[in-house]
Amino acid sequence: MAVEFDDHDMLETLIKHHRSLHRIPEIGDQLFETRNYIMNAMDGMACEFTTVVNTGICAFFNKGKEFTIAYRSDMDGLTIPETNTHRFVSRHPGKMHGCGHDAHMSMLLGFAEYVDHTKNMPYNVLLIFQPAEETTGGARPITESGIFEKYKVIRTFGLHLWPNIPKGQLSTKGGPLMPKSSEINIEIKGKSTHAATSHKGIDALYIATQYITDIYKMQETETPADERTLLKICRLNSGSARNVIAGKASLVGTMRAFKLETFDFMEERLNDIAREYEKRYGCQISVHCSDGYLPVINDTALYKTIKPYLDKISYYKELPEAVMISEDFSYYGTKAPAVFTLLGTGTKIPLHSNNFDFEEEILLAGYEYYKLLAHIN
Repeated sequence: MAVEFDDHDMLETLIKHHRSLHRIPEIGDQLFETRNYIMNAMDGMACEFTTVVNTGICAFFNKGKEFTIAYRSDMDGLTIPETNTHRFVSRHPGKMHGCGHDAHMSMLLGFAEYVDHTKNMPYNVLLIFQPAEETTGGARPITESGIFEKYKVIRTFGLHLWPNIPKGQLSTKGGPLMPKSSEINIEIKGKSTHAATSHKGIDALYIATQYITDIYKMQETETPADERTLLKICRLNSGSARNVIAGKASLVGTMRAFKLETFDFMEERLNDIAREYEKRYGCQISVHCSDGYLPVINDTALYKTIKPYLDKISYYKELPEAVMISEDFSYYGTKAPAVFTLLGTGTKIPLHSNNFDFEEEILLAGYEYYKLLAHIN
């Protein structure tokens, strides 16, 4: 990793934070041990604390300016048993930081130390330690809490570890970065009967396979050709015996789009096709799409402001295209111009894997990135 860092002494601090937090993964907004660690790490710093989303923390550093820049780190872990064997594995059975949130927190804690000791900054700083990114979406209630208005936040930044980017490389782009996502749940009710008298039944399994084919065709042919969309059914449950026509079928999957109007169109078409099938086969079909997260759209004007500075960093490379994973960081962009950035681990170990890991020297790249952003007018 060919980078020029000027705070090599900070790396030990970042590693200490990362390993301590990696040992104590917690779920949702029940992050009491994690919260205590963060509060102890920031003890004595000249900032004002606000509790958000039960165990979340907002730390405001008043630099005597009118406006504020916010930085966000997610906090929660995953219900995944860890298989790593290093010395700082999870102490909580069945839970681990398999998505890098421990790294995100450690970089923000290191940055907190820098902010606390730095007098001349163009803006005040608000650090957001957010629970429930992996579960109920902690970003939205934070944006609805009034804290952005209270501290006059004009920019928000965040980053996420990314396995398929080279180790230590920072990458982002202006405009669409991550899509709106939704969990799809479809229930098909037919009529069960013995296979020998199948003409008396309504085959829910057959209907399900035809429905999947048609909604896939819809996504491929009816959505704009110049937009990336995703629609996948990933599990189909149906039937009870080899010689009994299935009376029910359950489908679960995911749907994603970068434009809300495209997403709404796809959801409407799922229901339209379901109504057509009800008339054709005499079945009943219920379609439910979760609210999901909004698309992450990096503010183009803010990106243009910071890009000349990013281009001077040897470890920055503009992201060639958007990614298809979703993130609730999107809600911060509804309150102030926001830019979300990816930090490469170079391992290609997927997020949410039970062996997710990375080389800890990359933590310094995120710390330095936050320092850079803090001094851009």
